[in-house]
Amino acid sequence: MRGMKVASGLLCLAASLALGVLSPGVLLGATPNHTKDSIVENLDIVIPADEGCSGEDVHVFGTLDGVLQTTTDSRGGLHVVFHLTPHLEAVGVLTGLEYKAVGPIQTVDFVDGTGPRVSVLVNIINLISPGSTDNLVLSEKVHVTVNANGTVTVDFDEIKGACRG
Repeated sequence: MRGMKVASGLLCLAASLALGVLSPGVLLGATPNHTKDSIVENLDIVIPADEGCSGEDVHVFGTLDGVLQTTTDSRGGLHVVFHLTPHLEAVGVLTGLEYKAVGPIQTVDFVDGTGPRVSVLVNIINLISPGSTDNLVLSEKVHVTVNANGTVTVDFDEIKGACRG
């Protein structure tokens, strides 16, 4: 699922930017501020038949719109909100069965200015099929850990497709 690395990369990038670039010294005693960045990422992947519902490969395409907001408070705390809205379509490559993506995700993290930071995200994109065909569910787990020196020590992401009735 090489194509899913685009979405994974987007989420890891957001978490890494929010957690990794700021060392504790930067946060501690920082002047309060707020930033807001928008990210639009194209997604064009094929979910293999063995991870899908209909016994066929499913082409998933469209955009992922993300908004990353960070606020530094006067005590050195960092508040991070990441919101991702999928604008995706999915089509079975043999039958033309259409799935519709539903649901945005949002993660909220608070980082103390004096220590290690951990961000864990579970992203679930439901691709709803018409009629009695089971739905395709894409689930992603992202984990980013930054030590007290500002070094990223864990940067993990995993995406899997599954069938749900």
